[in-house]
Amino acid sequence: MEQQERPEGKIRIFIAGDSTASFYGEERAPRAGWGQVLQRYFKERVEVVNRAVSGRSSKSFMEEGHLEEILKEIGPGDYFFIQFGHNDEKEEEARRTEPFTTYQAYLRKYIEGARAAGACPVLLTPVCRRRFDAEKNLVDTHGDYPVAMRELAVALNVPLIDLT
Repeated sequence: MEQQERPEGKIRIFIAGDSTASFYGEERAPRAGWGQVLQRYFKERVEVVNRAVSGRSSKSFMEEGHLEEILKEIGPGDYFFIQFGHNDEKEEEARRTEPFTTYQAYLRKYIEGARAAGACPVLLTPVCRRRFDAEKNLVDTHGDYPVAMRELAVALNVPLIDLT
């Protein structure tokens, strides 16, 4: 794959993910994905390239060609933040993955693609949903997906940010 030149001295962070990371216009405020506000926390030397797409799973994001587009641009010295899980749980065939098999297999393709381009992959577990029990404690709604991602991070020696 032909990769674009990174602007001199810039650090780029590419984001692949779902609605929890994606961009929303002002008309949707206060709704915002974490990826659209990440740039605020960096100086001009860091560029956040948010390619997250609402409603996508690790499978559908890749099968729709979004991963391929990122891999055309990403290069040595870049970071690749990979955050899926919310939609991998869905029942429809186009998005569904199983935690310890297909979910890990798709994530592995993101990791391998980043590494082949000389970029540093970083896994991010899915953000908790806002569901609480009677005592106002968060209720786990992601089942084995965060566990599967944590295990993959250890197995492949990939940094992990635990948003769950």
